[in-house]
Amino acid sequence: MDNELLYKCEPLIMAISNQFYGIEKEDLLQAGRIGLINAYNHYNKNSNTKFSTFAYQWIYGEMYNLTLNSKMIKQNRELVKLIKLVKKAKSYLTQIINREPTIKDIANYLELDENIIANAYSYTKSVLSLDQQNDDEQELYNKAIIEEDNDTKIDLEYGINNLLNIEKQIIKYRYYDDLTQEQTAKKLGLSQVKVSRYEQKSLKKLKKYLINE
Repeated sequence: MDNELLYKCEPLIMAISNQFYGIEKEDLLQAGRIGLINAYNHYNKNSNTKFSTFAYQWIYGEMYNLTLNSKMIKQNRELVKLIKLVKKAKSYLTQIINREPTIKDIANYLELDENIIANAYSYTKSVLSLDQQNDDEQELYNKAIIEEDNDTKIDLEYGINNLLNIEKQIIKYRYYDDLTQEQTAKKLGLSQVKVSRYEQKSLKKLKKYLINE
C-alpha cells in the first residue's frame, strides 16, 4: 500500500473517528489506518464497489473494536478497585464493630447503593469458587486475604492515631469497649449530642483515610 493512498484516505479516517468518544484521537486514527491497510489487502480491484465504500467498514470496525476493548478494560479496572475497597471496608468494619458487617453496613459506610456492594460480593464469590478447584491456589488466596487484613489493621491503627484526642477516646469507648453513646457521654462529661457529632466526624475521617489508601 502506497503512502499516496493513505494520504488520500486520511480525511475519511478523520471523519469516521469523529463518531467515537472517550478515546484518544491519535489512537483512533492509528486504528483507522490499520483498518485501511486491512481493507487494501482484502479489496478486490475487479469489484464494482468503490474502495472508499469498502474501506469504510474496515476502518469503522477497527475503531469500534478499540473503543469496545477500552471500555471493557476501564470497567474491569473500576470493578477491581471496587472489590478492593469493599474488602478493605469489610475488614475495617469487622475490627470496629466486632462482628462481620452486612452488605447494608458496608453500603452505608461507603455511601454506595447496596446493589453495587452485592454485585462486588457476587463477583468475589465466583472467583473464590474457581480458586477452590485448586488447593494451591486456595492457599495462596487465603494468604493474600490474611496479608490484606493485616495491612488494613495497620491502616486503621494509623488512622485512629491521627484523630484528635477526644475523637480517639470516643472511638475507643464506642467500638473497643462497646459502650453506648450515653455511657460514653457520661465518662467524658459531654452531652450525647456532642458524642454523636464527634463520632460521625471521626468515622468520616477514617473512611476518607481508608479510601485514599
